[in-house]
Amino acid sequence: MKIAILGMGNAGCALAAKFTQQGHTVNLIKTSKSLHEENFDVISNAKGIWLNDTDNSLVFIPINKITRDIEDGLKDVVMIVILTQSLYHASLADKIVNYIPNVCKIIFTIPGNLGSLYLYNKIGNKVIYAEGESTPYDARIEKPGTVKILFKNRRNAVSFLPKSKANEGLAYISNLTDTYGFIRNNLIESALHNPNLVVHTVGVIMSASRIEMMGGEFWMYKEAFSPAIWNLVSDLDNEKNKVIKAFKGDEISYLDACKFRNADDLSINSYEAFKSYAENGSPKGPESLNSRYLFEDVANGLCLLSLLGRSISISTPISDSLITIASSLVSFNFYDNARTLDDLGLNELSTDELIDFFN
Repeated sequence: MKIAILGMGNAGCALAAKFTQQGHTVNLIKTSKSLHEENFDVISNAKGIWLNDTDNSLVFIPINKITRDIEDGLKDVVMIVILTQSLYHASLADKIVNYIPNVCKIIFTIPGNLGSLYLYNKIGNKVIYAEGESTPYDARIEKPGTVKILFKNRRNAVSFLPKSKANEGLAYISNLTDTYGFIRNNLIESALHNPNLVVHTVGVIMSASRIEMMGGEFWMYKEAFSPAIWNLVSDLDNEKNKVIKAFKGDEISYLDACKFRNADDLSINSYEAFKSYAENGSPKGPESLNSRYLFEDVANGLCLLSLLGRSISISTPISDSLITIASSLVSFNFYDNARTLDDLGLNELSTDELIDFFN
């Protein structure tokens, strides 16, 4: 397929290289000037990316097109993959809506957090919308021009809008990598099973002082999750799953979802699967509280859970408490900067209509 990837951070560079290896033609589009400018300059001049894979092999991957020109980058693509932070989904929709080609069949947003609705409200059923929970590869830009693959997921699940197009949508997405073979019930299920909603928010909020004291040497997955913190995760899971169930999705704990993504053997204990990932695949960080671990995953994770709960009269006291504490830690009101039903075009729907919309 001819694919456009929007976003040139860790995930964008990694997937551009890996999808090219799979035989796809990839246009990699930088959508802002806020981060990774030197990396953009290096790979633009080289016309490709150095890929340091999980086996530590280093290979140069030529990329079909590397550009800031959205119109040129989207020309004739069959699939658009959005890998920007979800904080920018609304503004990105405005930037690309007039350049989506008629041949485009599917727009895949990772993570989604219901960000697909910004484009859905502009162009309707012109395309299939897909949302993922996490990228199939954990990756980091090691230095400008080189991206390191830290870990490859074993399985990734995807949801679709409209739900009736799920099998057609998966036929496209399963061509990207062999991890994509599983369909969630709806976009709500994918949004709330995004692992960062749980692990990033709880891990950072409850480790705030250590993050600030360690000067970049904090390993969240290895250090943050003591027995008491797992109690908190369990209570947050319960809130999340009540909302998912109300929207006709499947309830899954964070640990079970982690095992599903990361473990070869699904018969092992879910906590053991988490520990294995923490020791063997997880990245270091964050380096400070001023990171996407809070500013994205509280605003578009916990706040989204709280919003959806209120919309169907399910209370979320753990989520609400974590949002309040996070807001205090960084002197930033996450509620005021979160998605609303009005933003998502859902404010006129009754409770039953809201549930039906996603199903």
